Amino acid sequence: MADLQRITDVELERALRDLGPRYPYPPTPNLASQVRLRITAQPVAQPRRFELWRDPRRLALVAAVLLVLLGAAAVANPATRDAIAHFFHVRGVIVNRQASPLPSFSPVTPLDLGRRTTLADAQSSVKFNIAVPAELGAPDAVYVVSDIPGGEVALAYTPRPSIPLVTQTGLGVLVTEFRGDLNPVFLMKGLGEGTTAEEVSVNGDPGWWISGQPHMIYVEVGGQGQSVPLRLAANTLIWEHAGVTYRIESGLSKADAFRITAGLP
Repeated sequence: MADLQRITDVELERALRDLGPRYPYPPTPNLASQVRLRITAQPVAQPRRFELWRDPRRLALVAAVLLVLLGAAAVANPATRDAIAHFFHVRGVIVNRQASPLPSFSPVTPLDLGRRTTLADAQSSVKFNIAVPAELGAPDAVYVVSDIPGGEVALAYTPRPSIPLVTQTGLGVLVTEFRGDLNPVFLMKGLGEGTTAEEVSVNGDPGWWISGQPHMIYVEVGGQGQSVPLRLAANTLIWEHAGVTYRIESGLSKADAFRITAGLP
């Protein structure tokens, strides 16, 4: 095989120039000048409005701003907060302003707290740790309901010098505990005129302080979304911790009710 002849760059350039006329190249327009002319003649098109909303980051930012504004408006306007109170509730309890008058009940309606039992038996019948307020000590009576998810326990305390009688219950203090995470719509609180609902924090957990005129307790029937009025209730402190909803009903003031929560979850 013959060795390839090595040529210099000058010789290669001369050879290419000699071949050029033998293979004519089609005429090429001046693309640069044409593109520049089109850019200057036509303004840059702005993105259409609906295309701005295709960015999920923009949507998330707008949603967050709207939530903050709505929340501020609700807090500033008591009427608005009452109207939307049922959207922000402790699990297992819905607080709502009644549009119609509350049903009438006798001053003392017989309580249906479940089966009376001992604290030890009640603990074996529910799926959470029963909390006993240290401020009140051992309850005078214990009741348990086992036919709802997780069970429910009621701790009853009779009146004493520092705890007045509540005519609606015939007791001094009634503490109820149940799994609010398993019963998202279990109790409904119907507030009428003269009753206030205040959002509070109990040991760092969200809750409600309901006071003033007695309010109505509704209970869900058979998990079908239907509720029936149960009875009237006195001042009530409600909160939720770790899936368990706690409720303290009494004739005590807000400060005294909060003292009972000391040591509770």
